[in-house]
Amino acid sequence: MNVAFLCVENSCRSQMAEALAKQMYGDKNINFFSAGTKPATVIDHHILGYLKERGVEWHGKTKTIDQIEKPDIVVTMGCEIDCPYIPGAKMIAWDIEDPKGKGPAAYRHALQEISKNVKGLSKSFE
Repeated sequence: MNVAFLCVENSCRSQMAEALAKQMYGDKNINFFSAGTKPATVIDHHILGYLKERGVEWHGKTKTIDQIEKPDIVVTMGCEIDCPYIPGAKMIAWDIEDPKGKGPAAYRHALQEISKNVKGLSKSFE
């Protein structure tokens, strides 16, 4: 099974979701990816410290949707303008506010919401 976390820039929320999912479900036979419709050139460096606070070392790279395997499940982060659609995939929409440029509390809140939602994904894997 392939699960993709998608947003516009693939620099923050979708990267956090991929990192947390790989940590939580690393023992399952599930592939996790993140990608963006218009990816930034680099990951938002702020997320690395917040992930590290949760024991996650992350070295992801931004990607386009064409650079990942075809997903069975697509999770959108709350992409506002340019939400992707993948025919044949189960679509799940999360409305996670983008913390970019809003300070530490916004990043931690987004990470907390993403973590809660990633835990809830286990129902989709059954």
